Amino acid sequence: MKKSLIALAALATLAAAGTASAQSTVTIYGRMDASVGSNKVDTTSTTQLFSGNLTTSRLGFRGTEDLGGGLKANFQLESALTVDDGTAAGLRFGRASWVGLSGGFGAVRLGLMDSPYKDIYDMGVSNNLYDSEFTPTKIAYLSGAVGTASGVSDFTSRPSNMVRYDSPSFGGFSGSVGYAFDENTAPVTTNSEITALNLRYRSGPLDVGLAYQDQKNATATLDRNFTVLAAAYNFGMVRVSGQYQITDQSNGLEDRDYSFGVTVPFGNFDVSAGFGSGKSELNGVTTGEGKAFALGATYALSKRTRLYGGLLDGDVENGAGATARERRLYAVGVRHDF
Repeated sequence: MKKSLIALAALATLAAAGTASAQSTVTIYGRMDASVGSNKVDTTSTTQLFSGNLTTSRLGFRGTEDLGGGLKANFQLESALTVDDGTAAGLRFGRASWVGLSGGFGAVRLGLMDSPYKDIYDMGVSNNLYDSEFTPTKIAYLSGAVGTASGVSDFTSRPSNMVRYDSPSFGGFSGSVGYAFDENTAPVTTNSEITALNLRYRSGPLDVGLAYQDQKNATATLDRNFTVLAAAYNFGMVRVSGQYQITDQSNGLEDRDYSFGVTVPFGNFDVSAGFGSGKSELNGVTTGEGKAFALGATYALSKRTRLYGGLLDGDVENGAGATARERRLYAVGVRHDF
């Protein structure tokens, strides 16, 4: 009898645990990316082991609890890692740290997360190589001072202190809006507040979006706003993507950038190529121009593991046409998801 009661209690415990797990799930996930290659910046060249050339290595936790009636509670914590020495890059959970609710109304999140602007920006350059360290935008878009050339500082891609709302899809259309409060804490630092929004349309192979982001600065002359139009289309045999970005700073500095890329899949291979170009002006006078080209390929060993190789070749000129920065990157590596 005692044994029967013990067995019954054990079964009840397992049943309760099964019910709880069905209502609430927590997933541990990650990505490890390492490569060997050569990186040349101007006249300095190094051969080394890189971490995260194809995509940033990371470790994350995400969870969902079913609250009933279609309502769910969600969270995500994600930290960047450096595979070559095992350390965490930047903030402990600098890639994501948020909690929120989702349901038929859409989703609301609070914390540190991708800006709605970043969603559209990434969509325009997203493929297996072109959104990596090899992307031409890394050198072609003049994000801040580059030698004796200058451009507007890049947008804040993952604001902290943000409240974000994502709408459900209505006939393929969806939108997002986010506001980051002025708390003067890292990683926002000099940004007093950030407002971002996007509108996106997805239907079959077509993906197109428009986004805007306004960033206030502690220094009024450094207030910045960004506008990007991006699109991608999958023809089956080839996927094409591109974007055009306009950046204005309150002191009269302006950037105009564009990029496009293609990906051709065949068998386990994906071959990608991309080009980017950017130009900066201060009150109508050119302060810098950049352009870059990238080429690479990935080979899928499985659904979770890829070999890859790529190259990036780019340069930036100042307003007088003299070379202000050159970069050459070549690398081969492996990426594993878990």
